Amino acid sequence: MKRLFLAALLICCSIITEAQTLVSHDSKLFSKFLLNMEKWQDAYNGGDAQNLAPLYTEDAVYSSSHVPGLEAIGRDKLIANFQKGISMGGHIDKIEILTANISGEMASLYCLYQATNSGVTVTGRNLLVLRKVKGEWLIFSHMTVV
Repeated sequence: MKRLFLAALLICCSIITEAQTLVSHDSKLFSKFLLNMEKWQDAYNGGDAQNLAPLYTEDAVYSSSHVPGLEAIGRDKLIANFQKGISMGGHIDKIEILTANISGEMASLYCLYQATNSGVTVTGRNLLVLRKVKGEWLIFSHMTVV
């Protein structure tokens, strides 16, 4: 819960910080984020959640009503949770980045997604907090709301 609070606090700080940069003005970085979202979607739809692992930090947190206890803490636990969704017939139809902000080594992406789970189509929102690690933008916090 502390990590979730800290992630939310970082997002708020990045929103009010004068040094904030709207990523869509940096087309190269925005393209990188779009490519990572495509990789995420392809990995999920590929049927093996282990393919998602390179996109997350080791200490990543996934927060969702689809998770027992509302949080999967640690990359291994969130990958196991995604595998359950995949095994139950989950499929991501599309992911769209609505807003993207960056401040230093942190970025936030607010996304719209559409998924078809066992024949039922749903639309929801994701908030992703990314951290730059060794030159790569990795997901540190992933929150989903349907």
